[in-house]
Parts: sequence; C-alpha cells; structure tokens
Amino acid sequence: MSVLRAVLAGLALTVLGTAAADEGGSGAVAGNASTNASAISPEQVQPADTWFNLDALDLNVYGLSYHPDRETVHRLNLDNEVNPGLGLHYEFSDTERGTTFAEIGAYQDSGSNLAKFVALGYQFKFAKRWRIGGAFAVVHSRTYNDGVTFLAMIPLITYDLGRIKFNATYLPKLGHYNEVDAFGFYISIPFGKRTR
Repeated sequence: MSVLRAVLAGLALTVLGTAAADEGGSGAVAGNASTNASAISPEQVQPADTWFNLDALDLNVYGLSYHPDRETVHRLNLDNEVNPGLGLHYEFSDTERGTTFAEIGAYQDSGSNLAKFVALGYQFKFAKRWRIGGAFAVVHSRTYNDGVTFLAMIPLITYDLGRIKFNATYLPKLGHYNEVDAFGFYISIPFGKRTR
C-alpha cells in the first residue's frame, strides 16, 4: 500500500505543479494585456482559473468482465464477471491528438475481492469518437500478485458519445500477477456540461 500512497502523492504534486504553472502564465498574459493596472476596476477583475476543471471529470461505473479461458477461471474460482465499483477519471489535457488522464477507483474483481487502483495514461483520438491508448496503474487486490501491490500497463479503448463513454480494457495473463486474462467493460459519465 505504500506504493499506492506514493503514486497518489505524485498525482497531487503533478496537479499542484500544473496549477502553479497555469496561474503564473495567466498573470503574465494579464500583465501584457494592460499597461495601466490602475485603470481596471475591482468589478472587472476576473478570478484566476482554478487548477480543477469540472468539465474534465468523469465518474467511472464498473462493470462487467469476460474471461476467455472458461475452464481455468472455474477451476481457480476467478469466474466473477459482475464487477461493481466506482472511480474517477480526470483529463489533464484534451487536444485534437489525444488526452492525458488520471484515474482512481475500486471494484469487485474476478476473485470477488476489492481491487483498488490509481493510474496515469494517454489515449490517441481517431475517427470522430474513438480513443485508444493505455495507462500505467498501481493495483492492489488479494486476487492479483498474491495480494502484493504491483505496477501494470493497462490497454484501454473508449467510444465517446459526449454524455457517456463506453470503455473496454484487456487484462492479460501475466504469471502470478494475473492468472487468467480478462476483458473489462465500464462506462464513464461526465460531471460537466459536455456536448459532442
């Protein structure tokens, strides 16, 4: 769990660093826009942009999974394919090429244990609504890696309808880290007012 805490601290520092850079940049722009600061009345001064943008935040609702190796999942008692849980997805940047994001969440995994994770990732945009990429995730569950927290690369594909996103991921079989491969499915619901 100390690795999970370290990653959370890293995320917080990244967000705070981005906020400080944004505030410094907006101050420089404001200074260049007007050479006479005394001419601006208090009513005209707009508050500086905050580091947090509600339009960049989604609620992840997990989920379902599918395990192709049916025999092995039954034998190992890893055949739970209804995986309820919640998470948050925050986009640090959203450009024409892709999005950089962070996620944190928890869900009931294939072994019916609580899986907790935090992740940083990037997705390329293609076509009008599709995104493909992945995330580095720190994961902890009694089901995976004998209950020891570990780092994994998770591929992710998203179909974005604006008001809702459909996500699919693939968790490959990796020795004792993950004994069976699985496809995971979940939705993301934006908090802000997105209309695409």
